[in-house]
Amino acid sequence: MIPAPHAQRRLPPPSRRSWLVLATALVASLATVAVVLVYTAAANPARRPVATVTDPVLGGGPGCEPTRTDQLVRGDGTGSTLSGPEVIMAFQYAYYVIRSGAGARALTTPDAAVSAVEQIDKGIASIPAGTRHCVMITPMLDGRFDVVITELRPDSVARTYRQFVTVAADNGVFAIDKITAPS
Repeated sequence: MIPAPHAQRRLPPPSRRSWLVLATALVASLATVAVVLVYTAAANPARRPVATVTDPVLGGGPGCEPTRTDQLVRGDGTGSTLSGPEVIMAFQYAYYVIRSGAGARALTTPDAAVSAVEQIDKGIASIPAGTRHCVMITPMLDGRFDVVITELRPDSVARTYRQFVTVAADNGVFAIDKITAPS
């Protein structure tokens, strides 16, 4: 003889109050997780690659903190010819610190779309000696660099200029090929 199957006992459908308690518990749990994540992120900020003030290529200082990332190079240092951003820094250093049109023009390709030495020297002469500068360089999708130069003149007047700069490399040595106004 086969025993008769027991009638399955059905649970009553959850009440509205049960759903409310469950939803409140879920929201409280998510809020707790969010608070812990925010606190942890604030306590351990992500390290941002920042160069030191002792890096002569970037230079920098108060108001011009040296920075070198894939998306931003900032400083007022000597620059170099080892990368596009660094040759732009070197050009501006020759302009603002060395105050030499020939020094700046030496950092360009021979047929660069850049002013002649005499014109660069006239521009330098229009800027008071002792003017400090800060260069911020951002790569653009088309290969050019968006360059923002902020100068602080001795009379505390700040001026900002923006340029699009194209560079060229020859055997690992970078030079400026073109400087244009933003378009």
